[in-house]
Amino acid sequence: MIVSIMGIWGMYVKNSMGNDNAYWATPKAMTTTSPMPITGQKQDSYWHTLKQFWHLLRRYEKTILWVYLSSFVLTLFLLEAFERQLIVHFPLSFAIGLLGGVGVAILKNQLDDTIKSQQDLCRTLPLPLLGLAPANTPVSTQAYALQTALADTSEVADAFRLLRNNLLLLTQHNTPKILNITSTDASEGKSSTIINLATAFAQSGKRVLLIDADLRRPTLHKHFNTNNIKGLGNYLAGLNRIETLIQPTFIANISLLPAGPVTPHQVELLASDQFKALIAQLESPEAPFELVMVDSPPVMGMADALLLSNRAHATLLVAACYQTRKRALVSSFQKLQQARGNLLGMVMTKAPV
Repeated sequence: MIVSIMGIWGMYVKNSMGNDNAYWATPKAMTTTSPMPITGQKQDSYWHTLKQFWHLLRRYEKTILWVYLSSFVLTLFLLEAFERQLIVHFPLSFAIGLLGGVGVAILKNQLDDTIKSQQDLCRTLPLPLLGLAPANTPVSTQAYALQTALADTSEVADAFRLLRNNLLLLTQHNTPKILNITSTDASEGKSSTIINLATAFAQSGKRVLLIDADLRRPTLHKHFNTNNIKGLGNYLAGLNRIETLIQPTFIANISLLPAGPVTPHQVELLASDQFKALIAQLESPEAPFELVMVDSPPVMGMADALLLSNRAHATLLVAACYQTRKRALVSSFQKLQQARGNLLGMVMTKAPV
């Protein structure tokens, strides 16, 4: 029974994966120096099938249990109604229920439009996958964002150090000083990604400035337990000088420019000459920061992310496993391209380990 189910799942995985090499190749700048330890290695096909099947069972465990129990009870009732042979009918009903539950789970998984694996993400967009952020460990979202700073031997810290190294290799001939990070929609791990990545750069000795440019739903100040009374919005409105708004954080080499109070004119402020002047000031050689990282709002439904992508030197696009929808991701990619943003690559968050 289990062998049959695994055989069906194996054929599904093989058909759904298609050509894994479509966008799986690493950038040329990387292939000469590094084999991309996370995203460049091919897993053994049998182990990959088992792993995918296990994640399927965990994701749809309630569906499988409900369909299994319904099919089991119904089949057993019908068989016993015609002929009372419980010893024969019980295992047959069990098998039918199990097949029915797993079959429905596979069908739901196939109809689901979300990103489900590294290969799935790489087939969806023609961008290199630069790193994976492991799925939440038993810690809060706020604690996860500080894993690289507070638990530098954890899997999360290792993953973001690898992402940092891949970025350095990819941009070794033209290193961007202003890096924008955005996602398709909210709650996809964008802010946690930017804090962990900034920490990895800071640990290598770079002076990093984090800018919370999400003037609608600012979050960075919450992770660092700093105030958000004044920030980027105040500077763009001409109320304060930028030097008076930048705050130190408890992480060495990282400073924070919070968003400030929520304002109803986000797009106008980000499109203003004041913001252009800020970018020019930060990218000058005299600026006190070697790297500026911008926490952008999500792309879908907002023009803010497109403006920021156009102003920044480079942009990373974050996609969450089992959450980001392919159509929305493709639409976000197209919008960023139309805004003439320099898209370096992708980061997958909430990746199963």
